[in-house]
Amino acid sequence: MKAVVILCCTFLFFSIGRAEIYKWVDEKGTIHFTHTYDSIPEKYRDQVETRPEKVETQENRSGEEIKKGPGKKPKRSSPEKQPVDRKTQKAIQKNLDKRKIESEVTDIFQTIVSLWKSGKYDEIYEYGTNASKTTIGKEDFVRRMGKKTYGLSSSWETITDMKLEVNSPTLAYVTTKIGFKPKQGGNTFFKTGTYQMVLENKTWRINLSKILLATD
Repeated sequence: MKAVVILCCTFLFFSIGRAEIYKWVDEKGTIHFTHTYDSIPEKYRDQVETRPEKVETQENRSGEEIKKGPGKKPKRSSPEKQPVDRKTQKAIQKNLDKRKIESEVTDIFQTIVSLWKSGKYDEIYEYGTNASKTTIGKEDFVRRMGKKTYGLSSSWETITDMKLEVNSPTLAYVTTKIGFKPKQGGNTFFKTGTYQMVLENKTWRINLSKILLATD
């Protein structure tokens, strides 16, 4: 009897079974794998890929899987990180660079609008592109802006519906609706314009001519 038991045991070995595994990529470009869907952050769930995973199961030679005891589940590993291939890495880096540009351009544009609202035209001039500065001097710019009968409206009415288009690492366009109000009092009106932003000397700068023409 013991010989029969020993003989049966020698027929047991490990083979390959099937299980589900979830794949997702975080904002840093790191690829993650997990067996538990609930462990995936909600903001990444719309990009999850489901794929089969190879797992080891005990089988006998006839191909019948040995049944596990009640309540016993296969041990699942924590999410794994795998290196990103070159093509994917470039795409991720390009997306990160674009987000960085969008953030920088937005910050500079909002700074310019804040100065515009406060009537600090001499400081706005410092954010002008080199090309626009060659066509208009600082004193002339400040004088012409000061003579405008319209200024920017206050609070939330100043900028609405802002969209940003990045054409290259050094060129972007801001399209937005800006609220204007007569300096001597009156009703606010809105005007949509597109403002060119150029990266020069590590700073995003604006075309000054576009600001001068904003209320003309």
